[in-house]
Amino acid sequence: MSLEKLFTGSAMAKILDALWEHQDIDLTLTDIANEAEIHYTTLMKALPLLEELGMVTMTRQVVNAKLYQINNDDNVVKMLVKFLNELNIRITEREVAKQEVIKKNQRI
Repeated sequence: MSLEKLFTGSAMAKILDALWEHQDIDLTLTDIANEAEIHYTTLMKALPLLEELGMVTMTRQVVNAKLYQINNDDNVVKMLVKFLNELNIRITEREVAKQEVIKKNQRI
């Protein structure tokens, strides 16, 4: 499960998801908007707050292109990742349990 699914339609969640999925590379503003499937203008409204909160950092600038990454050292980011991992484990366990019930019922 992603933050976007949990917080349906939130641009900030979509931005964090996109940056988390590509955490090993720097993304341009256009890349972030495309990956997050949000309009560039929406990105430009949401990104400053994420930067101010320390969750996203500008890593470098190449000519006129600013590049960004999720801040893996930020405590809130760490907590969100832990939360998502725990949530995904619970969802997986639930699905496995459902499949076991289905298999058991098919045998009867």
